[in-house]
Amino acid sequence: MHQLIHQRFPGTEVIPSNYPPPPTSVALAKLVNLGQLASVGLTFFGEKICEMVGMPTRPEFVQNMQSNKMGSAMGAWFIGNTASQSLLNTGAFEIYYDGEVIFSKLDQKRLPTIPEIMNGLGDAIDRRAEALGGASAEREALPEAEGAEGAQETAAAGGDGEL
Repeated sequence: MHQLIHQRFPGTEVIPSNYPPPPTSVALAKLVNLGQLASVGLTFFGEKICEMVGMPTRPEFVQNMQSNKMGSAMGAWFIGNTASQSLLNTGAFEIYYDGEVIFSKLDQKRLPTIPEIMNGLGDAIDRRAEALGGASAEREALPEAEGAEGAQETAAAGGDGEL
């Protein structure tokens, strides 16, 4: 895709970036990681931790975790990482040109076609050139994919695929 953009629009820089997850998701992912560490800690050091906090006997769940240390630690690791990554996944594929949204997967609920990207990018470049008082670039529009919606619908969001 980078090559197509550079061939059709020389001088255009492609800068990929990550779409930020919501702050609540980040906080929840950190809590999941904390719970993951606590589970591993209880698995290996549950008896000593219970003694330190003044508990005369270990709770049954701590005894169960310690009876199968490998399974408990691996389970905490796999489940914790899966939950944390699910919370941080935005599903975004947003394409911008000079702050203008070219395509938003969050709005469209699908990935763009190459013609949508190229035509949307060309239109944005033309609008920018006209705004700056220059002539629009001479270009030939790519045919839209059959049944595909236009790339003119936009969203006010950042993106994973920033141009």
